[in-house]
Amino acid sequence: MATGYEIRYNLLNDAKKMLYEKWNTDLEIIRFNAVTSSKTIDQFPPPPSAEEIKTLAQTLYEFVQQK
Repeated sequence: MATGYEIRYNLLNDAKKMLYEKWNTDLEIIRFNAVTSSKTIDQFPPPPSAEEIKTLAQTLYEFVQQK
């Protein structure tokens, strides 16, 4: 059985993975659209912040705590 620390650590890693996967997908869409429209990319979206990762991890943790 996982300890509370292990659960929170895993949720933090899951949240980070989820947000970075979304960010990478967004980047690929921007790159694809730039190539297909022959435009240059003016600005990339910022990567997920530590606060965004923490907020998502807390949301996931609240879900896990529900009975």
